[in-house]
Amino acid sequence: MADGDDDAAPGDAVIRIIPGQTAEAGAASGSGPGSGGGGTGGDGGGDDGGSADDPAGPGVVIDPRIRSRRIHVRRSAGRRRLKRLTLVLAVVAAVVLAIAATRTPLLDVDHVRVTGAGGARDEEVREAAAVAPDQPLASLDGGAVAARVEELPWVESAQVSRSWPATVEVRVTGRVVVAAVQVTEDHVALIDADGYVVAIERGAVDPPDVSGEGDDGEGGGEGGNEPAGPTDGALVLTGIEGSISEGGRLDGEARDALTVAVAVAERMPDAVVAVSTDLDAELATGGVVRFGSTEDLAEKITAVKTVLSDVDTACMALLDVRVPGSPALTRNQGCP
Repeated sequence: MADGDDDAAPGDAVIRIIPGQTAEAGAASGSGPGSGGGGTGGDGGGDDGGSADDPAGPGVVIDPRIRSRRIHVRRSAGRRRLKRLTLVLAVVAAVVLAIAATRTPLLDVDHVRVTGAGGARDEEVREAAAVAPDQPLASLDGGAVAARVEELPWVESAQVSRSWPATVEVRVTGRVVVAAVQVTEDHVALIDADGYVVAIERGAVDPPDVSGEGDDGEGGGEGGNEPAGPTDGALVLTGIEGSISEGGRLDGEARDALTVAVAVAERMPDAVVAVSTDLDAELATGGVVRFGSTEDLAEKITAVKTVLSDVDTACMALLDVRVPGSPALTRNQGCP
């Protein structure tokens, strides 16, 4: 061993084996009482060859530098585990504190602000939203609130958002009335462009006034400033059978009549006052336009506009545009 020590480089680790004794023999000698000698067995050998930091086992002497390196690595791994554990505990604590903060009464719902309802129906929207005043703002289900508001027949869409610290904002878009149906003698149903029954109100259908008589106060109240009725400017749908309920939707022939009414109102404003389920449109200046179906509707309306620009509508009884390329005009008797 002396020769081996002389050949080792100064920085090399050296493992010394006790001559004449194997690792197994060293272990056997270390287990008996009183065994010892040379620090390789018994209680004395446990410090150098049998400790937990010396996995080489008894009978092997590890260079102190290697042993120190192994201890350092194990301690570094322990410190890393401790840091990870500390980080996890800090995250958990932060989440718990955040949840607790959102449940504080300071962040409960105190106000429900409504926009888009015109003011008169704000309270109706609040009742439909059904937001509890002491509900935590963080746990508010905006989608559920919007769905409840959209159940109102006159609401087309609703958007709900939070305004910290204690306000819920509800923005509604109302349906636009484009047609009316006289459902009883004194009640009229208001219809939007998609066929939904927005409301059923007391009154009678009031087609657009294109005579100009209302401008000088005749028949229009004092000074011609009579408040607008619920159906002012809306086309009248006639011939509709069956029940009509608020929040419901037109179907079948009634939907076809609505389709014609909306298309005509868009391209010929104020020219038509009523459309029947037979798809006959009553002109404001007199006469009837027969569409027959909703097919080729754009071409049919173009034909109507062309004919009306060339004839005296006061003498027109019927304009048949079921074949848009060959419109047929029938005049009133007695007209030239």
